[in-house]
Amino acid sequence: MKKYLIIIFLFFLPNFSFSKTCKPKIIKVENEIEEKLKICDKGDKILVLYDIKVDANDLILKICDLKYTIISRDETKIIYKRNSGLSLICIFDPSFN
Repeated sequence: MKKYLIIIFLFFLPNFSFSKTCKPKIIKVENEIEEKLKICDKGDKILVLYDIKVDANDLILKICDLKYTIISRDETKIIYKRNSGLSLICIFDPSFN
């Protein structure tokens, strides 16, 4: 009887996500990508702020899991604000060269 209860418990166990949300400091040049993202673990939700000098397509290919949705928003209208720039939200899956 205990065996069946364990099987039923495992079968109906909700799908818990143990990932965290990672928010590294703003990336100003492409050389900083790997260094600034050391605080994030694979599978984390990540919010990346990056400068307009960084190519968004290369950044997405290097850090995002392409199986999931990628959300991008630019804030280039506010130039003189601290930590302003382009932002990107995705699931972290690094593939640094």
